[in-house]
Amino acid sequence: MPTPDPVPLTVITGFLGAGKTTYLNTLIRQGLPRDSQIVVNDFGDINIDAELIEYRDDRIIRLGNGCICCTLGGTLAEQLAQLLRLKPRPGALYIEASGVAEPARIADIARVSRQLKLESVVCLVDASQISHHARNRYTGDVWRAQITACTQLIINRLPADDSIEYAHALDVLRALNPHALQALNDSWGPTPVNPVPATDRLKPMPPLPSLGEPGWRSVSLNYASAIDAARLERLLHEYADVVLRAKGILARLDRNGSQVLQLSGRSIRWLPATRAAAGNYLVCIGIKGARFDELSAELMQLECNQDPVTQGSKTAMPADSQAQ
Repeated sequence: MPTPDPVPLTVITGFLGAGKTTYLNTLIRQGLPRDSQIVVNDFGDINIDAELIEYRDDRIIRLGNGCICCTLGGTLAEQLAQLLRLKPRPGALYIEASGVAEPARIADIARVSRQLKLESVVCLVDASQISHHARNRYTGDVWRAQITACTQLIINRLPADDSIEYAHALDVLRALNPHALQALNDSWGPTPVNPVPATDRLKPMPPLPSLGEPGWRSVSLNYASAIDAARLERLLHEYADVVLRAKGILARLDRNGSQVLQLSGRSIRWLPATRAAAGNYLVCIGIKGARFDELSAELMQLECNQDPVTQGSKTAMPADSQAQ
């Protein structure tokens, strides 16, 4: 029996809130290869990213808790092995990595497997957060590791191309990965700025140091009833020093129907949910410590319309993880 061709693997990476899910949704709308399979990993107990993705059938693979890198030797490898045994064989594989994953370690799975071919490692970057991450001692290492490991760099939320901020953003990214830089136009169509030489693509990356303490912490909540949205926004702004990302599909006291919450950088957005929500979920990811614990306790009190006896009966599932 002839050996089947290796399956192309694309890794989509980028720090929390960079636009990975939006980019993946765009690829899905444009059309993926036949029999493509998608693996979605979210850092948190409730996989909100999978809820937001529009490819809603058995092609969505939901991984367990934690960062994709932390399960490299187990969950991810096992999921990929199962996918490669499917009949028909997948036409392509796409992994949307956690926002705190180091993609070089994911790409190494394809490099050592005869059944996989690493097609590309796409890194989404939020240009409005470049200066923040470049000097932040908690997020900077992972942010730089994601950029240096990619073969295609896509910039989201770019400033005007004649501004000082635009030039600064490109300078920082070129210094980290001069061969992978691309910019996006308004329709998410990539415009090459610096093409990737074939000889420089997919070079193995050296081992990366772990972050050590304080690390990341997440809190996941499943509310039993509608929440006070204004109070939630005040909390997210008050604890902005420790909150890196917040996502939710939530019922609000002041609105009809479920709303999708997105906190990225300092910006909070509410959008109508595109489908009926399976729950009333919120996931917050931030910097481990007493401040984040305080925020978690406050978030458990958002159902202000509950009877005091039953308040707090919602599911709250904090989780710690290190980006390994």
